[in-house]
Amino acid sequence: MVLEILISTMNRTSLDFLETMFPFETIEELNILVINQTIQGSELKSKFANLRVINSYEKGLSKSRNLAIDNAIGDICLIADDDIVYVKGFQEVIKTAFEKYKNTSLIKFKIETFKGNVYKTYPKKSQWLNTYSDINPISSIEIAFIRYDITSNKIRFNELFGLGSTFKSGEESLFLYDILKSDLKIFFKNEVIVKHSYKSSTVIGSDDYIKVQSVIYFMVYGKISKFYIFKLLFFLLRRKHIKATDLKRKYFIAKKAIRHYKQL
Repeated sequence: MVLEILISTMNRTSLDFLETMFPFETIEELNILVINQTIQGSELKSKFANLRVINSYEKGLSKSRNLAIDNAIGDICLIADDDIVYVKGFQEVIKTAFEKYKNTSLIKFKIETFKGNVYKTYPKKSQWLNTYSDINPISSIEIAFIRYDITSNKIRFNELFGLGSTFKSGEESLFLYDILKSDLKIFFKNEVIVKHSYKSSTVIGSDDYIKVQSVIYFMVYGKISKFYIFKLLFFLLRRKHIKATDLKRKYFIAKKAIRHYKQL
C-alpha cells in the first residue's frame, strides 16, 4: 500500500523544511502532498513528481486538511504539520499496522517529545477505540487513515473548528467521531512515529476551551450535553484550572457558545 504524507503549512516559499522533518529518509523516495496557505505572488513550487504542492489562498487549518484529503492519491494518508520530526522507520510501523489490522480505517499512534518523553497520556497497550471518550483527546499528527474509507463515507474536518476557525480546536475529535458514526474501526497502536515539542495552543479552562468542549458535547450528546458540561466544569474546578467564582460565568459561556453554533 502506498503511504502519502499530507502536510499543512503556511507562507512557505521553499521546501527546505522537509529535510528537518525527515532526517532518516530520502525525500525523493517519499510521497508527499503539501498544502501551503499563502498569498498570491508568494507561491511554493516543486519540481519533483513525488512531492506535490497545492497553494491555497484560504485560511484555516481544517480547510487545509480537507483540501489535502480531496487531492490525496495514497492508499494510506498520514496527517502532518511542518514543525514535527518523524522517527526512523515510521513508514514501516504504519504500513505494518494496517497490514495486521486489515479492517481498520484509522490508526492512532504515539507522539514523543524531543527530550524522549511521551507527549501525553496513552493507553498502556494497543487497543480498539470504540467511544467518544476513547478518542478524546487526539492530535492530528498521531493519525493515519485509509483514504478510500474516509472519502467514500464523505468524512471531512469540520471547518468551524480548528486554528483559524470560529472554534479554535476540537476538529480532530469530531473527525474521529464521524468515523465511529460511520461504523468504521479505529485502533490505537502503542508505537511512536513522530516527535514534537511539548506545547499546546489550548489553555485548559480558558474561555475558548470551554466554548469548544461545550459545543462538541452538544454535537455528540444532544439534550444531555448539560450533564457533561457540568461534569467538565467541576472537573476543572477540582484540578484548579478554574475557581469556584468562575463557575457561573463559565456555564453561561458554554450556553452562549452552543447558541452560536446553532446559528452557524
